[in-house]
Amino acid sequence: MRAHIVLDDGLLREATRHSQARTKRALVHEALTTFVRVKSAETRRAGYRERPLRLDSRVRGLSLRERPSEVLKSVRG
Repeated sequence: MRAHIVLDDGLLREATRHSQARTKRALVHEALTTFVRVKSAETRRAGYRERPLRLDSRVRGLSLRERPSEVLKSVRG
């Protein structure tokens, strides 16, 4: 997709120092790729934090038929 955008010169210079991109197009592509990767990782981490909370709410009302120590004894042999 073609787009005309105005970029901050100082920010562009600083980004160029941190990148091996040789063109503005390559630099913008790298920046967008990195942005997507970072945001995807944030979303995954947020999901990992929520899982124990959901699991805890699901098992809170459950009760075991046997005491945990008895279950461990039967597993250990």
